[in-house]
Amino acid sequence: MPEAAALSIRYARWIALLFGILCLGLGVNELVGGITLGPIHLPPRWNPAVVTFPMALRVESWFLIGYAFLLFLPWRSLRNRRLWNLLFSVLCVASVIYAFAMISEVMAKNYIAQNAHMKAKIPVFQAILLFLSLGQIPLELFSRKPELLD
Repeated sequence: MPEAAALSIRYARWIALLFGILCLGLGVNELVGGITLGPIHLPPRWNPAVVTFPMALRVESWFLIGYAFLLFLPWRSLRNRRLWNLLFSVLCVASVIYAFAMISEVMAKNYIAQNAHMKAKIPVFQAILLFLSLGQIPLELFSRKPELLD
């Protein structure tokens, strides 16, 4: 069982790195107002005509970039216990803030759709991101202390 758990943690770590790349891309895309690569255009997640708090959107974008760098940290190779505890605490708080941001985003999009007399889309993407963010806490904890899995 320990080998299977270690393999599962390794796969989860790869997913966390991909999630970090996605967060980095989302943050940068929002900061630059969308990215165009030849025929491919990636618009920002928020329509600039609808955004009433552009500073909040900019803060969220920088938060996404910072959160991505937290996910890119070499968690397993951090030997200093105090540093790991500090960074793990920061990761826990950042993951909860990220989840709160996704919930707030869904609520804001529902409000915008309701004001336009439309029905909001089902927030599948935000739900996946929410669970990925909250999954970082046990992932890094069990990466550091795999004996807690038993």
